Amino acid sequence: MKSYLFSAVSVLSLVAASSASAHDTDEGWYLRGNAGYGVHQDADLTGLIDSSQHGNGLQSEGNGAFSLGAGYDFGDHWRLELDADTLETSLGAISQTPSSKGSLQTESLMLNAIYDFDEFGERWEPYVGAGIGIVDTKGRFSAHDFPGVENELVRNPVCVGERTVGQASSCAISDSDRGLGWQLLAGLGYKISDNLTWDTHYTYLNAPDVDLEGHIANSNTGAFSFADANLDNVGAHTLLTGLRYTFGGHDHAPVVKEPEVLKPTFECWDGNVVFNSGQCAVKPEPVAEVVPEYVPPVIETKTCWDGSTIDVSSTCPVQPQTYNCWDGSIVYDLASCPVEPVVQTSRFNVCGQSSVAIFDVPVNTTPKQMPRLGTLPEFGNSHGLTTDEFFQKLNARYNSNATDKAYLNYLFKSMGYSNGWADAQPYMFSEEVLPVGTRGLLGLGEQHHFNYSILPTNEKDRQAFRIQSANGVVVHFMKTCGNYMYACE
Repeated sequence: MKSYLFSAVSVLSLVAASSASAHDTDEGWYLRGNAGYGVHQDADLTGLIDSSQHGNGLQSEGNGAFSLGAGYDFGDHWRLELDADTLETSLGAISQTPSSKGSLQTESLMLNAIYDFDEFGERWEPYVGAGIGIVDTKGRFSAHDFPGVENELVRNPVCVGERTVGQASSCAISDSDRGLGWQLLAGLGYKISDNLTWDTHYTYLNAPDVDLEGHIANSNTGAFSFADANLDNVGAHTLLTGLRYTFGGHDHAPVVKEPEVLKPTFECWDGNVVFNSGQCAVKPEPVAEVVPEYVPPVIETKTCWDGSTIDVSSTCPVQPQTYNCWDGSIVYDLASCPVEPVVQTSRFNVCGQSSVAIFDVPVNTTPKQMPRLGTLPEFGNSHGLTTDEFFQKLNARYNSNATDKAYLNYLFKSMGYSNGWADAQPYMFSEEVLPVGTRGLLGLGEQHHFNYSILPTNEKDRQAFRIQSANGVVVHFMKTCGNYMYACE
């Protein structure tokens, strides 16, 4: 990956150098080199090695980052650039587990579109941009069993797989994968000269999920077997500074100013344009025109029951029969009355079997204690939102995502609303803090899976939006992650 990234930049460099003599304005080819500091965002490793065994997971340390770029400045605020970046960081111990370690390297080749704003002063020039391209991600992870306090064999919890009783094992991954990624950047340039710019920018890289292959080995016999792993939520933050050189430069030829020709600007009453009012023709005196007074005809009218005004000789429309709905509104058809909500009396549901999958609680198993929420969000962090704002957030996801649309329709029909999400209203949502020890089916991730779980003990992760149902089923959405919660007792 690294070899063809920098080869591509070298090719553009030769093209830029050969074109330099043909450009003598703000337009032109340029080369850029930057170095700085970067850190990978927290990623999730599952499969052969599992980083979810502890709340800290994979946490990147900072390290040096490097970038090379070659592009073309079109001279009208826009630039197009080929950008090659590399960053390698240590991830330390996996989930802070002894006898384990990890590292992560990302190399990207992006095509960036960059917009330069107008200069501040004579030299400062801020810019923003976005890019898309190929990201090569390489992960190195290892974990092995270790002796305990009394020299007993301790199974390393992050190493997942079958082991031989009484014999130590080790897991190892050293593999790479590549795919399509994107990045956002914002920076500031300072023009040292017409051709040389000091360039500093921040970049956020979003890399694709990575499929890796590793092995688990018996430390006594050397026997091993292959196994797969997945690395999700890969990304990086970098802050880089360096120099950008533009071939060509500004045109310093003297500007010959054409002599200004004076033109008449004073407009006369008749539309003629002259140099001053003395050149206008004399305006004739207006001739008074006698207009007879208009007397409108008198039309007798009457007002009907619906507020319309008609001729006194006409007949008003027949007034239809009206009906009073449960909420005090008046309609002409009882079928158009709003659905009367069912007032829920129970605090939680009863744990047990159900024909509805998201309410079917496996009471014969032990629920999983959740140390924190937010690692697999459904609708994202909603702390600080009102009930109406959270309703609008779900409605926006319903209208923009087919998976969310099917899920919300299924949930609301399971709660007794025949039209699914179409029957949802903001007044059905209220705020509640669930008690310590609350258990039930908790949603997992954007694909809306679920698991039998116990909520965390901290109050922030127990704050939720309660939804009023039409059949007595009690459902909450957790504020920290937006996951649904079917609490039961």
